[in-house]
Amino acid sequence: MTEDITRLVRFTSAGLDEVLQAKNQGLKGEITHIGAGTARYDPNGSETVLRDERQRVAIVDYEDLDSGQLRMAALFDGPDEYEIGEFGFYLSTGTLLAVYSVSGKLLTYKAAAARVLQKFTVDISPLPEQSVTVVVGSENLNILLSQEIAALATANIDNMVRHVGLMFRVMTLEANKSTAQGA
Repeated sequence: MTEDITRLVRFTSAGLDEVLQAKNQGLKGEITHIGAGTARYDPNGSETVLRDERQRVAIVDYEDLDSGQLRMAALFDGPDEYEIGEFGFYLSTGTLLAVYSVSGKLLTYKAAAARVLQKFTVDISPLPEQSVTVVVGSENLNILLSQEIAALATANIDNMVRHVGLMFRVMTLEANKSTAQGA
């Protein structure tokens, strides 16, 4: 299941403290990983870890939406199979910045033979301005540029069609010229 989650996350006290300390030192908190777990609960902000984390992966793509929102993507793969009821957003230090979970609600499912590509839109407006950034891991999929890439590919194909049509017209003209000269 791949869907865009645009819901409010609960920022943790530990995460907020770390982001504020970094901001006061002229730095930014770096969001680097997203974790998935099986627990289903309503976060209260006191969390320091996910209750039942099964997998933590580097962020594979990111987009700053300029409206106090960040769009991130994570790719959960591997042989493990589990229900996903909680997601956690981690800073580079390993501190849990934010949690998303809903009591009793299954968010998605990770099958053993499947890869789950999950996109998240996180509202960071409750955080101090310019206090966080996202660091993409080594496997950058550029999945958040898919519409732009599709438009570019369509334009390239249209251009190729015009050039092939022009090539056939020139070939026809050359063939007609050769036939006329031979007669």
